[in-house]
Amino acid sequence: MDSDDGSELYASDIEHDYATSIFKDSDGLIDSYKPSFDAYFTHASSRTRTSTNVFSQRVLPLSPEEHKSALVRASAHAYTLQVPFDNSSFKRWARELDEGFNLLFYGLGSKRSILNDFAKHVSKRGHVTVVNAFHPSVTVRDMLVSIARVPGVQSTSSAAPTLEHIAEHFADSDSPHLFLIVHSLDHSPKLARAISSLALSPHIHIVASIDRFNAPLLFSASQLAARKGSFFSSDRAMTNIGYSWLWHDLTTLAPYTSELAFADPTSISGASSSRARVDVNNPISGPLTETAAMHVLAAVTAKAKKLFSLLAAKQLENAESSDAAEINTAHNPNDQQHLGLTYDVLFTLARDAFIATNDTALRALLGEFRDHGLVVSASQPGTSGSEVLWIPLRKERLSKLVGTLDGDGT
Repeated sequence: MDSDDGSELYASDIEHDYATSIFKDSDGLIDSYKPSFDAYFTHASSRTRTSTNVFSQRVLPLSPEEHKSALVRASAHAYTLQVPFDNSSFKRWARELDEGFNLLFYGLGSKRSILNDFAKHVSKRGHVTVVNAFHPSVTVRDMLVSIARVPGVQSTSSAAPTLEHIAEHFADSDSPHLFLIVHSLDHSPKLARAISSLALSPHIHIVASIDRFNAPLLFSASQLAARKGSFFSSDRAMTNIGYSWLWHDLTTLAPYTSELAFADPTSISGASSSRARVDVNNPISGPLTETAAMHVLAAVTAKAKKLFSLLAAKQLENAESSDAAEINTAHNPNDQQHLGLTYDVLFTLARDAFIATNDTALRALLGEFRDHGLVVSASQPGTSGSEVLWIPLRKERLSKLVGTLDGDGT
């Protein structure tokens, strides 16, 4: 490199002019001029500000009664948009089965009705067994018992046949063809593993559907690459494991009516998630529901019911004057602590109403509610151990529960 005066310069002789950038502090004011690399590390080392007020903690979980009524309303006004399907594809699918592939259908929407129609289409060519893997009680043994109904499969013993016995039976060249239709295979990983022992048999044809986006994780790369072949024999029936899938997009947009018939409604919107424990003496296993509260209130004394109604009425009054009346206590019980009553205030109200005249009587009445999670407690912030008690129910549910108690004359 030559300089202006003709002398030669080296890189080590050049004085580097590092770029500088304006650095701002947390208040947005210019603090100083810092080199760009210093500004980078300062920015990268700063803590990311996140909010604890996440959406998942603000979603109100549905009770089983609310979930059931919502489904009824939705079914009455349901707009069914389904993709039209042409049964002419059945011939192509049957041809692919003859070529040694098993069929796996994916896509949004229930595929049960279409696969059942395809089962009727291939029933003329062999025996058909349909397995509803979405049913929570379906096991591998149930599938084996269904296959055992095929003539010639059942052994002399009364016990259900094993996978080895079925694989050996259909490895025979004289055996009939079996079409195994499996709905929602991804709902039962054990069933998927068992089918891998049968899928490479040339006389067993698997037609299955999957619903979840991560369902392909059930199959390894070697199992997906496995193919049926003429070398499959009875002595190698269980050594050849794989699926030989041929994937098909079968998007129907049909509702999962049958598949969700056995789902737990309390799992919707996290209603079955465990609730945070507020008091170490209150073992709460799940969110409080109106049904559970009514069962407990039906077994307590009249004075205990009056005490519960008293606490509920005061909590509803506080909720009416609070802007946070709709806070979800199933996830954040402490959020409704300000709606409850201190123990001293509750004792004064209970004594004036002739419900409990002394501290021992009040704690005895509260004991049953504490044990079942109808009343929870926590230390009042900013005080020396003062206790706050409240009912962990949303405003509308608590109001409905109080109305039921008033209707019963309590």
